[in-house]
Amino acid sequence: MSTPAIGQTVRYGRTGTVGKIVAFVEENGFTFAELDSTGLYYRIDQLTAISEVAHKETRHSDFRKDLEEEQKRFREMNESAWQNTDQSCEGGG
Repeated sequence: MSTPAIGQTVRYGRTGTVGKIVAFVEENGFTFAELDSTGLYYRIDQLTAISEVAHKETRHSDFRKDLEEEQKRFREMNESAWQNTDQSCEGGG
């Protein structure tokens, strides 16, 4: 990747994460770029510049919404687990 710039749209190849660079940080001899889509930092040598059109075509997922849905499914699973027991407290052995 050529020298990245704030506002440039990039993709992190390992996960397919796409976002615009909002800040840079230097640490342990590496330069990291913060992406607006996740708020996380990625090594700039692991990023690939992409066009704005490619960014708009990618599916955007709402992490908080996905997390809330997963927590709801987990709660429902835990609640339904008790429905298949006879509520007895028997031990084995």
